[in-house]
Parts: sequence; structure tokens; C-alpha cells
Amino acid sequence: MRTDALGAPMSDYVPFRGMDAGTAADLLLRLPAPALVDRQNLSPSLRTMLTACAHADGRVRLSGYGIGPQREDERLSVEALWVADPDLQGYEVFAEHSRACQCSALWERVRDRYELDAHSIPDDIVRTRPEWAGGGVGWWMWWD
Repeated sequence: MRTDALGAPMSDYVPFRGMDAGTAADLLLRLPAPALVDRQNLSPSLRTMLTACAHADGRVRLSGYGIGPQREDERLSVEALWVADPDLQGYEVFAEHSRACQCSALWERVRDRYELDAHSIPDDIVRTRPEWAGGGVGWWMWWD
């Protein structure tokens, strides 16, 4: 990523993956209240996602993108969360969402545990071991 003399990104679009608890806590303090109600389509609000991440001791990480001040629609958008709670790893989730798929039960547990205010279940739920999480196993939940 190219940066200016002060270290700020020169691009108006900056993607991020694996936002940690410290960054989430800092953003909760710095972002204006209207920005915290933003949501990626039917995802939880930015406030509830940042709060979940900030209080989860690394078990919740966030991914999305920032739109810089070069554009009129400047914002921070979180479109996915990754949840690595050990007691959630026994769920079975399938791409075809057959009757045996436990995606709804998994999502309900995550939503309730982290007090997320989504308008819908994530579009994708996949078990992953991302590099930015040190290869730890968790659930990737993404809203289109």
C-alpha cells in the first residue's frame, strides 16, 4: 500500500483482515456515533462488531475495508467476522445447507454471545485457519 509523507494511505480504498481487539477498542473511542450505526447490508452494526472484537480477547477478529476522506462516502465497513471460540468448533456447516447443516444454530449462538444486531444470518459461514490468526481455527462469517 502506498502512503504519503505522514504515513497515511494514498488510496481511497484500504482493505483489512484480522482486526484485533486493541484496534477495535481504539476505533470505538475515535469514530463518531453516526459512523458506528453503519452496516454492510444485513450484517451487524459497526458498533456491535467492534464491541465484540474489543471484548473477546482475540477470539473475534474483523475484516472489511475503509473508504478514505478522498471520497464523499468516507467510512469503515466491516463485512466479516472470524470467531475462534473453542466451544463452537463442534458445529457442522455445509456449503449446500442441507437439513444436517447447523449454520443457523451456530449463528444464533455467536449472535447471542457477542450481542450482535444483524438483520440476517451471514451469507457464508466457513471454518478457516487464517494466517493473520496464527493458523488458529475459527468460523469466518461474511455478509455480501
